[in-house]
Amino acid sequence: MKDLASIVRKNFRKNMWLVLATVNEKQQPQSSLVIYQSDGKDLYVQTGKITVKAKNIMKNNKVSVTIPIYKNFFHMILPAPPAEIHFKGTAEILPFEDNYARKVWKKYLKHELPDELKAESIWLKITPANKVNTYGLGVKLWDMQDPTKAKKTVELK
Repeated sequence: MKDLASIVRKNFRKNMWLVLATVNEKQQPQSSLVIYQSDGKDLYVQTGKITVKAKNIMKNNKVSVTIPIYKNFFHMILPAPPAEIHFKGTAEILPFEDNYARKVWKKYLKHELPDELKAESIWLKITPANKVNTYGLGVKLWDMQDPTKAKKTVELK
């Protein structure tokens, strides 16, 4: 079996949904379900310049992320929670013209945005902290019932 850091990076690239938590100006949490793409290291989200998450990140770039993972078809029909990756990290706002973010998203984007949407769009580059927590990754589906087997922390180097 691959080491857990490799499994995490593979799942960064393989999945496309995450819950992004930010903090607003009143220090209240705000979360959003977003589509993302990843190069295996950082995660990239396309959003609008005036969204709540973008405004929050402009004032406080600390974020928390949860990526739910269904391991296989049976996992989706069993009454069991998804596996997950969750971590704290930092978010950086990049202009929509950023070539690297566009390259990472190329596999997902099959068409160009209209010019009026491009003018209102930005990228969020999310960089995980060194330590990432997982639940259910690298273990068999039935072992997810035992938190001592299912919960892990891994350092991404």
